Amino acid sequence: MVESRVVDTNVLIVASAADDGSSFQPESTPVEEAALRELVLAWLQCFEVDQNRQVVLDYDWRICSEYQNKLGDQDYGWLAVMAKQDRGEVVWVSLEVDVDGHAILQPAMAEAVTDLADRKMVAAGLEAIKAGHPCLLTNACDTDWLDCNQTMEAAGLRVEHLLEDWLRARWQVKHGTGRK
Repeated sequence: MVESRVVDTNVLIVASAADDGSSFQPESTPVEEAALRELVLAWLQCFEVDQNRQVVLDYDWRICSEYQNKLGDQDYGWLAVMAKQDRGEVVWVSLEVDVDGHAILQPAMAEAVTDLADRKMVAAGLEAIKAGHPCLLTNACDTDWLDCNQTMEAAGLRVEHLLEDWLRARWQVKHGTGRK
């Protein structure tokens, strides 16, 4: 069965930082452990070559514009997404945006997804699902996805956390419930 993924930019950055050919330095991500960066790189490498997993992108190139803003043309994360596009392994969606260019979400979802830049990712995933494509949003190191997880799951969009234990520990520290 073909699956689709909205890939958060942080996945591409962390994977690129683990790639020897990238200009990203390991310290350019919050993921300090090389083994964890390698896990993200391995996930992206598998994703790139798996013809049964498609990347979700929007027709207006808003998601790719964010990728390009953070990644260079030769960074592995960008190259992996472009390889998917070149092979036609893309679910293309339309996004409705406000006057500032931020994706418009239903009120409950907009309240839950407080990072305006993340809204395009959520909207893209929901549009893919609406069009009949099983879809997950893939995250490496952004704790904000844990904050809106319940609302997103209620809407049918699940977040796949590549570094689940590491992420939850950071979330607990951020919210004052864990050790620093």
